[in-house]
Amino acid sequence: MNISKFSLTVFLSCLMIGSFGCEFGQIKSKATIGELSIIADENIMPVIPALVSEFERLNPEAKIKVSYKPSRIAITDFLNKDTRFIMLAGDFNSEDRKYIEEYKLEMQRYEVASDAVAFIVNPENPVIRLTSDDLKKIFTGEYTKWTDISVQDKEQNENVKSVMKAKENEIKVYIQRPNSGTYGYVKDTVLAGMEYLKTAQICSTSTQMLEMIRENKNAVGISNLCWISKGNQDSLDTSVRAVRISRIYPGGRQDDFIELHQGLVYARKYPYIRKVVVYTTILDIQLSTGWITFLLGKDGQKVFLEKGMVPVNQPVRLIQIE
Repeated sequence: MNISKFSLTVFLSCLMIGSFGCEFGQIKSKATIGELSIIADENIMPVIPALVSEFERLNPEAKIKVSYKPSRIAITDFLNKDTRFIMLAGDFNSEDRKYIEEYKLEMQRYEVASDAVAFIVNPENPVIRLTSDDLKKIFTGEYTKWTDISVQDKEQNENVKSVMKAKENEIKVYIQRPNSGTYGYVKDTVLAGMEYLKTAQICSTSTQMLEMIRENKNAVGISNLCWISKGNQDSLDTSVRAVRISRIYPGGRQDDFIELHQGLVYARKYPYIRKVVVYTTILDIQLSTGWITFLLGKDGQKVFLEKGMVPVNQPVRLIQIE
């Protein structure tokens, strides 16, 4: 069964700040003036400058200073109290939560957008569809050649045999560094806890990952919606291609092949989705209050949408395109 594309339309409503329990006029002087330093996950780097620019335009007396780090380092800094505000693609793991409980750390958590993990190939690679089992076998090294893969698409299988020959048929795997949240997410969800193949090449940044896929016809890598969006709603970078994925469950049930698309992420049809989450230990009313209100309100949610991500706190209409 084919899945039609969807486009997203956000109804821009009045800014709501019920999370803070008081009227915005009463807190504006504290919530829109001053300086806030945050650490942002490198996986969401492409959207952050637009968010900061719009917030500072709306609040000329505010300044947001951002440092970008891999998510595991950002989390370590946060739990060690070296920073009081982080933005992550993903969330704490069980060890983090155990530490928080043990030391009784107080913090606030907000979900501000949705992101999706993508598996990308070079556009010259004829592989368009892969199952979750195929991904597992590729990234653990069970599959070493593109012709090892046989999917429910005879045309793809034939194209792979005719196009991917000699060294180009050898699968070249690229992965994120271990302190990236994406590394752990894929290991836990796709690989079911198994180890990545030892010969996988580690990319130190998302930029390097995209460069490697663009340069190598036989490459496969891991990225996310935020990085392969062109910064326009419904528009993805065509210099790489996100494969369509069919998830196979332990009991044998198999989903349709789903492409990476904002509407399908919003509808939760795409199989590998994670939240963009804010954590802060700033519990009183400061500039952080205004920044969080902005992220959750119409102006911030609009930026997430326009930059190719999926807003979470605004009414969304899905329009099916035949």
